[in-house]
Amino acid sequence: MELNLLIASKRKEHGLSQEQLAEAVGVARQTVSKWETGETIPDVPSLQKLAIALEFSIDAALDIPAMQVENEDEEHWEGFIIGGFVIGNALGLVLDQPLLGFACALAGLGLGFILQARKK
Repeated sequence: MELNLLIASKRKEHGLSQEQLAEAVGVARQTVSKWETGETIPDVPSLQKLAIALEFSIDAALDIPAMQVENEDEEHWEGFIIGGFVIGNALGLVLDQPLLGFACALAGLGLGFILQARKK
């Protein structure tokens, strides 16, 4: 949906007049009218206030695609890999077997890389 149509429909959905919305955003009623007709577009501070007042997402309103989840998965796996390495070494120190702990940590690290590669 185009931004001007979104502003108009959300304003009506919330039961606000152009005057009421203008007051909430801190602009003149004529400015709201120009936004709704597509004559002008809101500046960033006004767009932020509109999104809050009318309860819509700026990203969705501007048709900005969401970030890919794939990047989050990579960070997720990296955390597991590093965590496994640290836990393996810590267990080695606690058990007073640093070489055994280091070996377990390397095995965990390798397993983490295998799982990460398999996920892709």
